[in-house]
Amino acid sequence: MPLGDRVFNSFEPLHYGTFGGFATRILYIFVGLAPLVLSITGFVMWWYRHITKPLTKPRIDTTSNSSLTN
Repeated sequence: MPLGDRVFNSFEPLHYGTFGGFATRILYIFVGLAPLVLSITGFVMWWYRHITKPLTKPRIDTTSNSSLTN
């Protein structure tokens, strides 16, 4: 069997998680769920930061018209 085929065929157990038994499948579950957990926690952090911001914009002080005088 050529080297390329051997290398290609060695990735199949890695892809399906069958090379390490039950422990590897459990690890694959955690690795697979990590993006979901990170997305949810990132959204929650953004949401709490968004809620704590004031809803009104700060007012601009228009009482000093020194820049408008001729």
